[in-house]
Amino acid sequence: MPRLQSPREPVTIYLDGEAVIAERDEPAAVALIAAGRLALSRSPKFHRPRGPACLRAACDGCLARVDDVPNVMTCRVRASEGMRIETQNVLGSRGTDLLRMADWFFPDGMNHHELFAGVPGVQTVMQALARRVAGLGNLPRVPSPPRAARRRDADVLVVGAGPAGMSAAVELARCGRRVEVLDDDLAWGGSARAIQGDEARPWGSLLNEFGEAVSALRVAVRLRATAAGVYGDDVLVSGDDGVEVVTARTLVLAPGAHDGVLAFEGNDVPGVMSARAACHLLARGVTVGKRVVVVTVDGGGPYGAVYARASPSARVLHGTLLRASGSGRVKAVTIATPEGPLRVSCDALLVDAPRAPAYELCAQAGADLSHEPRGFVVRPRAGGRIRDGVFAVGEVVGTPLQPDSVAREARAVAENA
Repeated sequence: MPRLQSPREPVTIYLDGEAVIAERDEPAAVALIAAGRLALSRSPKFHRPRGPACLRAACDGCLARVDDVPNVMTCRVRASEGMRIETQNVLGSRGTDLLRMADWFFPDGMNHHELFAGVPGVQTVMQALARRVAGLGNLPRVPSPPRAARRRDADVLVVGAGPAGMSAAVELARCGRRVEVLDDDLAWGGSARAIQGDEARPWGSLLNEFGEAVSALRVAVRLRATAAGVYGDDVLVSGDDGVEVVTARTLVLAPGAHDGVLAFEGNDVPGVMSARAACHLLARGVTVGKRVVVVTVDGGGPYGAVYARASPSARVLHGTLLRASGSGRVKAVTIATPEGPLRVSCDALLVDAPRAPAYELCAQAGADLSHEPRGFVVRPRAGGRIRDGVFAVGEVVGTPLQPDSVAREARAVAENA
């Protein structure tokens, strides 16, 4: 998949010893996709090829060994000169994994925990095989040094640097609060940076305002940091510089939403990805394919339409997905139409389905939930309040991804906090 322009600061990274040119500091997975290396990992147990599907560390399609560290989400590491990325969980090579035989020998599924259990002699051999077949990366050759751990207090902690988190941070900073924002991505902005063309203009003022607040030190941003859990008034945070427990006077949860996943045959084939992920690629100057099919579903948006407008050659289809054909890469998609099944050749399938709120942290904080077809939605009280000192904002509570809606919600949180 070609780049729209050559890297301005090229560096060389290596995938299984093969040189790949990347843009310095871009996500390593983006560089590999741009070089046409789409099947980056293998599924556990059946070892089916996997490719990036979300580019937000919520799938296993970009999992690899990076500089001897196993199980790294390559969408969350910056490309740097000499970086070495190795395929893991294979017997053979990235393209030819002999353990794929498990998929062929057990087409109806396999319980590897009980395979030949109780058979003397054979049981030991099969247990060793099962550990290899159903494993992931091997441990690093050199133990990692201990990392620092600490406990500290904060005035305002905002989890999530997407549109809702940025807007809440700006409003709270206006009130004179000391605001910290953390996000597990390599850059702040979230979904706002994935929106291209005319739809991007309404988000420009928020991105500029947040950037100015960060530059003026009114808002502190910590990237590649994960809020691993909420325990009472404490938030467990893991980042590059260690682990800490943060107790915030005001906690704002803006975790966003997971990409919608539809149930159809072949939905895990490399080249099948969310429309939002494809827009993130496009924002970094990488096209997802030459023959792209975008399938939109009621309740999805706006990313499928955004991608189609930015890439007019993409074919937009509306209907029920039946299957994606292919193994190492998608080759065709079949959808149901009133006239019968329609099969369309493609090298990338973008799915724009209703996104599922990332409710997990909010639930740990004590939020009320309601179940909808798209998943569990957080139902806060007035002003976004989950409980005293804890608020939820953005897509996790069902707020539309619209600048005006996000801004109104942020003002309400600032008033109530």
